[in-house]
Amino acid sequence: MLTALGWSPEQLLARVNQRRAQRGSLPLHAKTGYPWLRNGRPAAEVRPDVLAVLSYYSERPVTAAALGWDRPRSRRQRPLDRPYEATATELLRDTQGEVPMQRRSFILLSGAAATAPALDLLMSGSPLLRAAHEGDRVSKQLTTTVEQAVRQARELDDSEGSASTLLWAGGIWQNLGKLITECRYGTAEGLRLHTAHIEMSETYGWMLFDAGHHPQAQRVYQTGLRLAREAADSPGAHQATVNLLASAAYQESWLGQYHEASALLDVAENRRPQSLTPRLRAVVEMRRIALAGQTGDTEALRRADGQTRTHLALARDSEEPYWSLWLSPSAVDAQTGRALLAAHHPDLAEAYLGGRTVDDAEGYPRDRMLFASELAAARAQTGDVTGAAHAARKALTLAAQVGSHRVHRHLDAVTATLRQEHESHPAVRELLTDTTRPEQPPQP
Repeated sequence: MLTALGWSPEQLLARVNQRRAQRGSLPLHAKTGYPWLRNGRPAAEVRPDVLAVLSYYSERPVTAAALGWDRPRSRRQRPLDRPYEATATELLRDTQGEVPMQRRSFILLSGAAATAPALDLLMSGSPLLRAAHEGDRVSKQLTTTVEQAVRQARELDDSEGSASTLLWAGGIWQNLGKLITECRYGTAEGLRLHTAHIEMSETYGWMLFDAGHHPQAQRVYQTGLRLAREAADSPGAHQATVNLLASAAYQESWLGQYHEASALLDVAENRRPQSLTPRLRAVVEMRRIALAGQTGDTEALRRADGQTRTHLALARDSEEPYWSLWLSPSAVDAQTGRALLAAHHPDLAEAYLGGRTVDDAEGYPRDRMLFASELAAARAQTGDVTGAAHAARKALTLAAQVGSHRVHRHLDAVTATLRQEHESHPAVRELLTDTTRPEQPPQP
């Protein structure tokens, strides 16, 4: 009908809004009509206005049945339901709804569905994501502000964990997607915005993973990977993509999806390997340590541990991404210890985990709390109940600073085991007293 009338959807909406204005109703957005051309339909309160306008200008009655609006609505899959088939633009737009990401419902992806966006990074020829032709222009100053916000989100997660920061970080991620799809910007600003979104996808995805929102974290990771494939190539975007792949692989290892984790790490290593800095190589090998521990492959674990330390020793921090500076020799010790514990070698794990929780400088309380609770588990399994209770108490002292559901659940599991198996032990009784004592208000 629009073709017969010679109208665009915007022209139809302009006439519909004229009719709505006559009775004092709010106007509809000029782009509202486009979904009606793709098997959508107007809302119930809008439909009579649309039909009246079409009937008036076509000079014949137009009914809902004539336009197919009387049939049951077929459920349309959203791009986030099938991120392995969608483009970056589709995914970015599908994240811009009113419901926060952690409150949306998705199924957990596995197999080829989980790895497809990563494997696509190995293919060339993808069309580049373009800025909008219309819309406000993104200035250099705004681009710098976006980059600062992304960095602050990561620092906040490192210092506090995910629980209290999800809404704020999700807003940054969502609004950055809106800038990319709805605004105009030059090539230089586009590269920076795309890189910032990939970095923010890693940070926000990690927060969702840390809070136990695993399907949502996968969607965030995969949206970042789709954008990485369609973004213009640059060292910063490539480095951020490698880090994103490594974090996505860590989540897959945690979920027991070992084949998928290995595939993600292979892509991280084999996509432009000449561009990998020593610290980036160390980050990837660090995630291989975790994977080897989960699969019980102690030979691969020791090999990855050695490679991580070799790469780390070659790094010149002034030439490395800021987000890779958390990786230190003691962090490698802690990850290796945790992996050995997962591989059922608590005696070997204890030596690695002890140094992380005792000798590390202040900072990264979530990691320190996690590895202190892992140390408690290792000592409990080797029969050192006093040492286990001491490590659990150390984790408990960090608990008030950490908003990570994942780490708190781990500490709860360790203390529950100590209670069930060693409740009469003096050190365990003292620990259990600490865990049940009501929190004291801060002193003036």
